[in-house]
Amino acid sequence: MTTIFPTLLFARHGRTAWNLAGRYQGRSDPPISPEGETDAQAIAESLSGERLTAIVASPSQRAMMTAQIIGERLGVSRMQVDGRLLELAYGDWEGLTQAEVKARWPEQLRLWKRTPEAMRFPGGETLAEARARLLAFVRGSAVLGGTAGSVLAVGHGGMIRLAILEATGAPLAGFRGVDMDHGSIQSFRLRRDGAAGFLSLSEVDSHTCELR
Repeated sequence: MTTIFPTLLFARHGRTAWNLAGRYQGRSDPPISPEGETDAQAIAESLSGERLTAIVASPSQRAMMTAQIIGERLGVSRMQVDGRLLELAYGDWEGLTQAEVKARWPEQLRLWKRTPEAMRFPGGETLAEARARLLAFVRGSAVLGGTAGSVLAVGHGGMIRLAILEATGAPLAGFRGVDMDHGSIQSFRLRRDGAAGFLSLSEVDSHTCELR
């Protein structure tokens, strides 16, 4: 028997100065910029008709700041932080632009663009390792065990791309083909498989907030 659980919404954090400069962020921790604060307000406005029971955020400063703005705007007091939602670790690439990465790691950048599933970032992780973290969050987070309303997870572009691939059954090779704008909200249904006994993602839907 398969049980239907509440909707899991994924929202990407508001923009940072590094986003605007085109720098890899990963586990680095810049705060959101004034533009990012506007992004967070737009996400909150877009979710104003949603029955949110909880918000869970990556411990990155940019995700927590975004989540706090959304929670205050929507009056959601139940907030948690979960390290499994941290962004893909880009390792030595963090803080650099793509042009700077190309100058130092041209072969690795080519691999990342052509076969992302085979890439381990220097000093970082692989897509498979990041996917394992995502699945651990989905299968093991107590906040997802409610029976009504929706849970909002505020995280990062890379992890949300992985969630979309997981929900649609697509391979990691398709990672770079998934569009992920700031202000985008992805909606997933959570199901518990009676035999396997764990939650899984399905039925992805998305929309993008109007950013100003």
